Amino acid sequence: MINIEGLSFKYPNTSQYALENVDCQIKQGTLTLIIGPSGSGKSTFLRCINGLVPHFSGGTISGKIDVFGSDPINDGPEMLASNVGFVFQEPEAQFVFDIVEDEIAFALENMGVTRTEMHARVDEIIERLELSSIRYRSIHEISGGEKQKVAIASVLVTNPKVLLLDEPTSQLDPISADQILRLCVSLKKNTDLTILISEHRLERLLPYTDNVIKMNNDHNLNMGSPSQIIPHLQNLPPVVAIGKKLGLNPLPLTVEDFPKNVSSNRKPGIKLVQPVLQETNSESILEIKHLSAQFNQEPILKNISFSLKQSEILVLLGKNGSGKTSLLRSILGLMDSVGEKFFKSQNFSDLPITRILNQIGYLPQNPNDLLFAETILDELKITLKNHGLEKTDQDLIDFLQQFKLAEKLNQHPRDLSVGERQRVALATVTIHDPDIIFLDEPTRGLDYTAKNQLSLLFKEWRNFGKGILLVTHDVEFAAGLADRVVIIEAGKIIFNGSPADAFTKFPAFHTQTARIFKDSEMFLPEHVI
Repeated sequence: MINIEGLSFKYPNTSQYALENVDCQIKQGTLTLIIGPSGSGKSTFLRCINGLVPHFSGGTISGKIDVFGSDPINDGPEMLASNVGFVFQEPEAQFVFDIVEDEIAFALENMGVTRTEMHARVDEIIERLELSSIRYRSIHEISGGEKQKVAIASVLVTNPKVLLLDEPTSQLDPISADQILRLCVSLKKNTDLTILISEHRLERLLPYTDNVIKMNNDHNLNMGSPSQIIPHLQNLPPVVAIGKKLGLNPLPLTVEDFPKNVSSNRKPGIKLVQPVLQETNSESILEIKHLSAQFNQEPILKNISFSLKQSEILVLLGKNGSGKTSLLRSILGLMDSVGEKFFKSQNFSDLPITRILNQIGYLPQNPNDLLFAETILDELKITLKNHGLEKTDQDLIDFLQQFKLAEKLNQHPRDLSVGERQRVALATVTIHDPDIIFLDEPTRGLDYTAKNQLSLLFKEWRNFGKGILLVTHDVEFAAGLADRVVIIEAGKIIFNGSPADAFTKFPAFHTQTARIFKDSEMFLPEHVI
């Protein structure tokens, strides 16, 4: 059992508590979902359980923590490492080796596991997480989602008693996320593994959840069963929102819980509204023709052709490793490719990347790649200088308002949460007002409220005439935004069409609404009255 009593913590050089007077008990062999707004203390709470707080972070801590007889406050992370596995919110932060197999085996070497047993364990976890195709690849060469799977594998291979996961599915496609979660539940059932997961995408986790801890803005918490906590949230998963809209009692928390007589028989009083498609007659602002690319002599993009229109949000979907990020990078000239690329009918295939980035703002998967200044304000000024532009400080403050960052303009970007860093990076790549915006997993680390704000912002940009190419594994977020959807598989486009078809006819990308109301074109809660 994990027992926490009167836990309070302050980070160094701050007067505010990150956690204050926290009490909770977590039983062995349970999966506990930790939810709450960005900055409410979820990551800090997890780090207290394995001793990273305060041993790595510094700060002031009080109270008691007992993790199956160990005291993280006194013992520190080294003493707990053999029993408590931790997967960071940013998997890149925990890698030591360059090759996937070596990274997975590293913790076993530290534990003194025999070579025979080490090979057996590594083989088993690689097979269970379907990592064989990248086993001997460099970690720097694989996709963000594949990195996330490797980070999880490197912890699960040690057979910990406690598994702490901080946003473990943020870069995973729906199938990979479900695969990871099913494996965790299997281990919980068979080995009494105790799991704590901090996650914003509740629709993914609720089918597997025993308990919910809701972190509040006052850095305290509430704990209860999913049925006690989830219905009272301000932002609800789609299945719960539909259940509330239809007055169902008890409220379904998962698609499997949804009453079959409601979803299949179209119960009287329920109306399904035909989705309204966002039609645009504007000209193409970006055209890609017969684009192909290789990496280490292996084809990763195969004869890709598509267009992006002005005032359009085009969503690019695909499984981890299918070539989505490679496509963005090839268009920008960050990867070698062959084919033709047109911006407003002008061929830019041979232009230098600096010229291309004048017209295309690019948010990569890892926001840290863009952040190196001392303050948020300085980040924007550096971008403007690179583009030969100037704006007043007040202009920059007004610009930051739309990202909810104006009050933090003098903070160091690296001191912010992952979600806040994501928004800073987004501000830096759009401050020069590009005509096209590429977004690679922009919802990473964002809570429901922040995602809703981001969705409104993207729609506003679209209405101002920008073309937006959005890569995401967040199916519900994508469904609420897409004007058109392209699906890529193994480097080829297999679909280019309407959101209604994409989110209802491709099982890997079904929304919760589409899973409830099968054989219809409904894919969002607002389609149900």
